[in-house]
Amino acid sequence: MTRDINDPFEYDVALSFAGEDRAIAEKFARLLIANNIIVFYDELESAGSPRKDMVLHLAEIYRTKARYCVLFISKFYPLEKWSEAERTSAQDHALRDANEYFLPVRLDDTEVPGIHATTGYRDLRQDSMESVANLIEQKLAQSKGRAGPPSPSHDLRSGNIPSKERKS
Repeated sequence: MTRDINDPFEYDVALSFAGEDRAIAEKFARLLIANNIIVFYDELESAGSPRKDMVLHLAEIYRTKARYCVLFISKFYPLEKWSEAERTSAQDHALRDANEYFLPVRLDDTEVPGIHATTGYRDLRQDSMESVANLIEQKLAQSKGRAGPPSPSHDLRSGNIPSKERKS
């Protein structure tokens, strides 16, 4: 997939995972990258210049810079402070955007606050990484014309939708 210079998203996909699941997330990131999908994976990002405030940097990525957020849900995920911060920022995006944003991938049956049982997910105990990567590739192709991240004033919870986005 070629990056359109007018694409408002810096990343096609941001990965959120617990440190204990890093090996799975890294393998998945490399699979996506091999399919020309632009991925935010913290190890790849940290190879660049150091950030003064990593918390703010991560919050921006999950809130506004990724088209989709893939969460690797495991028993470790709800226990990690970093995954909680990432999920909170991603939820901010999801609550302001009518488009699908979360793409949960289960590693076990753990429930995660804010990720409802009705949210569609893939399960790596049943689905291969390749099939999940193919699904993401299809979703990216379908969302090609999708607008950028929702504006801060666009809040689906309150119905606060800027007038230019309202349908008559």
